[in-house]
Amino acid sequence: MNYGQYPPPYPGPVHINFANQTQQVNYQAQPAPMIIANQQAIHNVVQPAPAPAAMIVYNQQANPNIVQPAPAPAPAPAPAPAKKVILPPRLTEVPAPMQCPFCKEDIVTQTTFVNGTLVWVICGSLGILGIWPCCLIPFFVKRCKDVRHRCPGCKNLIHVYRRM
Repeated sequence: MNYGQYPPPYPGPVHINFANQTQQVNYQAQPAPMIIANQQAIHNVVQPAPAPAAMIVYNQQANPNIVQPAPAPAPAPAPAPAKKVILPPRLTEVPAPMQCPFCKEDIVTQTTFVNGTLVWVICGSLGILGIWPCCLIPFFVKRCKDVRHRCPGCKNLIHVYRRM
C-alpha cells in the first residue's frame, strides 16, 4: 500500500478534536529592556550619599521614643607608607649584580661550578648503556654542573643554581 505523503492510519483510540475547547490565557506585557545609548553618561552620574540611619534611644526619665541620628562612622586610617621591595635577580650560571643579603653591600656574585645531580645521572646512564669510556665526560662539562653564587666580600653562600 502506498499512502503517498500521508502516514498509514493508526488503529489506536478515537481522536477528539480539542480545537474549540482551548482556554484563552491573558498574559501581562513584560517591560521592554532598556537600551543605553551612551555608556559614559552612566559613569559620570554622581550618586547621592545614603541618609544616615535613625537610632531610637530609650530613656527611662524622659520621653521613651526619642529619635536621634546614628553616630558618624569612624574615618578610615591613613595608608601606611609603601615599603621599598627589592627583588633579587634570577641567579643562573653567570655572575649577577645584586645586594648581598648578609652584608648589605652592592656586589657581583662569584660563581663556582660543582658536580651536582645531573652530572651523576648522566655518568650512571652512560655506564648502564655500556658507554663506560664516556662516563667521565660530564665531570668536565660546565653546562652539566651546578653553580654556587657567593658574596666576594663576606664569602657567604647566596644561592645554588641546580641543573636538576
